[in-house]
Amino acid sequence: MRNFHKLALCSAVIWAVNAPTASAQDTTMPSWGGTELYACAMNEGKGPGDLMKVVKKWNAWSDKKDIAPYFAWVLNPIYAWDADFDTAAFWFGHSPSFTEMGEVAHAWLTEGGELRSEFNKVWTCNAHVEFASMIVHGGGGEVSSGYASFSDCSFREGMRFTDLMEATAKYNAYLDANEVEGVTVYHLPGHGNPQDKTYDMKISEWVSDMKVYGANAEKYVNEDGWRAYRETVGSVVSCDSPRMYSATLVRGGN
Repeated sequence: MRNFHKLALCSAVIWAVNAPTASAQDTTMPSWGGTELYACAMNEGKGPGDLMKVVKKWNAWSDKKDIAPYFAWVLNPIYAWDADFDTAAFWFGHSPSFTEMGEVAHAWLTEGGELRSEFNKVWTCNAHVEFASMIVHGGGGEVSSGYASFSDCSFREGMRFTDLMEATAKYNAYLDANEVEGVTVYHLPGHGNPQDKTYDMKISEWVSDMKVYGANAEKYVNEDGWRAYRETVGSVVSCDSPRMYSATLVRGGN
């Protein structure tokens, strides 16, 4: 996968599936996992069906090479600005540790040449970026397809990551008390991120379906969720307007 689409440079995040969660009573820092993003556009005449044919071959190759644990989703935009909804596609891959991600990358770069050519026949990509990611709320359940919203965030003046973790624990207490479903992930940028980036980190929110998203939005907008957020996480970081993507699980860890 090479030559990647510029769209993902403003929306690169990944769900760190198996990282420990931070509960409302626990302000210690969970573990970070290694993540990667390829951002792509479908080649002329190609579509999701063509991509999934290659994904099937890739999964067979991954099984043969014992590529595990590695989780992957294909994301397509639902709510986004300046996006080509017919051709934009993103590949998000995650391993629970950087050691495991390094082993996956080694196998792909040294033995995946034939499959890379197969992928390049279907889409053209022009970004490959790395993140350190951890779940800070939710998680622990079955990994599946769903929907994800991503925001670029920056620390407010004088605030640090320790402040964010303390605020997150307080906000998590509100989420748990109000039975807000979903998974929240924090992502710190690594290799490949743009040198002129204006964000310090990215935050993603994952839900299983749009009904859950609607119920969560109702609680946030009309039941004072926005106030709880503003007084906790929102007091530490400032985030831009989120983008939403469908997330199709293509590999569930093994």
